[in-house]
Amino acid sequence: MTKKNERAVLEFSGASTWDADELGLSLARAARADVTLGGYLIYACDPTDDVLDDHTLKYVKVLGAEVVGSTRDPADLAALMDALAARDVTDFLCMCTGDLAIEFFDATGTLTDVVRVDLPSGIEWPRWPGRASLVDAGKLHAWLQAHSISRSGH
Repeated sequence: MTKKNERAVLEFSGASTWDADELGLSLARAARADVTLGGYLIYACDPTDDVLDDHTLKYVKVLGAEVVGSTRDPADLAALMDALAARDVTDFLCMCTGDLAIEFFDATGTLTDVVRVDLPSGIEWPRWPGRASLVDAGKLHAWLQAHSISRSGH
């Protein structure tokens, strides 16, 4: 679809939440979602800091350069957010980069959230201590298929 020349960076710090529903509350302000292949990794802004420390300022590095899907349609965004409903937040930190990164932007174009999807049913969000499971992986797979998005792109 499009290449990103200057990627917005999400920085964050603070205590993690074990509440799977917090993701949905945070995504509620989204006005746009962009999907890229390749997932993301989290780094400490200061490489001498402990990335696992709640007080460390961190940033999310999205690995894919090409946006393979995007939506601004409110109903479509709502369907995507519903498809990302999660349960069972764990402290398991997957060392892979994931299959997809979904970046969420507010109405001003500011990056507000990034979600990493490990297909077929894993999901990670920087505010959780680890991985969670999708409530209904079929909803996300249907949304991706409706937008012609697969692990290999279009």
